[in-house]
Amino acid sequence: MMRVPPRRSAGFTLVELLVAIMILTLFMTASMGAVRVASKSWAAGQERADTTEQMRSVADFLRRQFAQLPAMTIGEGEKERIAFVGAGEGVMFVTSAPQYSQGPGLVTYVLRGEIVDGEKLLTLRYAAFDPGNEEFVLPDRNERIVLAQDFETIEFRYYGAPNEKEVVEWLDAWPEDAEFYPRAIHVRTSGEGDNDGWPDFVFELRSGGRT
Repeated sequence: MMRVPPRRSAGFTLVELLVAIMILTLFMTASMGAVRVASKSWAAGQERADTTEQMRSVADFLRRQFAQLPAMTIGEGEKERIAFVGAGEGVMFVTSAPQYSQGPGLVTYVLRGEIVDGEKLLTLRYAAFDPGNEEFVLPDRNERIVLAQDFETIEFRYYGAPNEKEVVEWLDAWPEDAEFYPRAIHVRTSGEGDNDGWPDFVFELRSGGRT
């Protein structure tokens, strides 16, 4: 009588199991790498979006302030001068107080690059404007708003002719004895590390060119 050989039970050999585990490990490693890349890309995109929104908000705020800048003078007689002075690191001017502040009609603003705890910031300091003060200075008691941070440099330039006999050109500073406001203010920044800073901004002044 012929005997039938026993059938081999279905299943995986040890080699097949090791190969399957290796393939699964490679797949999971590749998947985790893709997840990390996607997460970093999303975080970087969100950071860029936040920076862009901050930049747009600050630029719109400054554009409104400079556009509505009133042509003002302080002092009397030989001490009379315009309520504006500009330097390479910042600018001081007088403008209307924001409506939400419910404060005085005019405020003195100082916009400049300021180092705080070793970090370069774009700050806005402000205080109530005292029309009776013959000196154009920011009071010791003032408030500060941080408009932006993570800068390496912040530079200001001014376009116009400070006095009647001078030519219209870009200047690194706007003198205290100027007869006229500048026509425009140029703000240039550079960032730290891989940050290129903000695009250059040029803000036109409504009061530029006259007192």
